[in-house]
Amino acid sequence: MTTATNQNNELRLPRVDAPNVEPAKLNGRIDALDGNRLHGWIWDEARPDQAVTVKLYCDGKLALEAKADQSRIDLRRNGIGDGKHAFSMELDERLVAARGRLKVVGISPATGAELELRLPAADELAAEAAIAVPLARFFDKVEVLIALNRRAQLVQKELNEKLDRIAARLEENNALAEASKVEAETQSEIVRRLGELDVFQLRFDGTLRAFDERLMAIRKEARAPLRQVTVILGFLSTLAAVMSFATLAVTLWGG
Repeated sequence: MTTATNQNNELRLPRVDAPNVEPAKLNGRIDALDGNRLHGWIWDEARPDQAVTVKLYCDGKLALEAKADQSRIDLRRNGIGDGKHAFSMELDERLVAARGRLKVVGISPATGAELELRLPAADELAAEAAIAVPLARFFDKVEVLIALNRRAQLVQKELNEKLDRIAARLEENNALAEASKVEAETQSEIVRRLGELDVFQLRFDGTLRAFDERLMAIRKEARAPLRQVTVILGFLSTLAAVMSFATLAVTLWGG
């Protein structure tokens, strides 16, 4: 609505002042009469977190009552607390027709202090309504857009956090898969080398059998003085073959 401004309305002192209670500092105004709806704002500067009670009287009799706790962006931007100090009242046809006999009063719930809000003339209210009401609706839409933007930011933040967790989990899974792949390749290599060792051992066993058979034939054919030399040579040959086999096995396994 229109920019909040101060007005020199007479502040009535509370009926009973309690000791050590800060006096009320009421401030407010009537903004517009849009159709049958009366718009305005009022707050207690000494107690900005407390909603002021608004009463509308017709010919001295209470007709309507409301709380000044509605939110308006223009109030907040103009330093009227957190902006939640606006009020509106729906007037019936009888009250609209008797607008000259109406009186609007704001009352502090804490101290009982009262502030009468001046009801502007009809042409003044019409001019205010022509500007203030559309502006208030515009600010309401802006408020909704701001809330949606904040919600979108929160959703985006949560989504980014979830994506980070998913990426970390995928990276961990990839690392585990890579480790499993390396382990499988290592096991395959070990199996392959064990197979090669088995083949070599079979061939080596065949060579040793042939060597033993040849050595036995030589022993039978040789003269007695040469038998000891033949036995020693056979032992040394067997030892050399065993050492060669061990060296080859270690080489294949370590490679």
